[in-house]
Amino acid sequence: MDNPYANISSPDDARAALANWKEKADKMAADAVAASEAVQELTAVGTDRNGVVAVKLNSSGAVIGVQFSTDMQRMQLRHAERQFMEAYQAAGRNLLEAAKAAVNERLSESSPTARALVDSIKMRFPEQPAEDEQI
Repeated sequence: MDNPYANISSPDDARAALANWKEKADKMAADAVAASEAVQELTAVGTDRNGVVAVKLNSSGAVIGVQFSTDMQRMQLRHAERQFMEAYQAAGRNLLEAAKAAVNERLSESSPTARALVDSIKMRFPEQPAEDEQI
């Protein structure tokens, strides 16, 4: 990798190199703020496989809406609970995917800020192995 500061031979060169560095740092900071704001604005909806429950989450994973189909009235409570949890997990997976997309539009995947933003959601909604991989 070339050292951009190796050819500094005068105070003017040093000022130009410093201005260039500051411009890059300012852009990286602005991109990080934009990515963070984009993640904070996210919402996601998930449904259970039967379409009985739909759950809407905000960016922190809090439930901000729930809709039940009329099929819920005929369901035993333990089945309704399972349907809700399935919809909640689906919403979490959708939130994680939306966060990845929002962050990747603004930051490099290798950016520590990008990883931190996505990991904050991944901690609440860990990625599950494919169904055929589960025991």
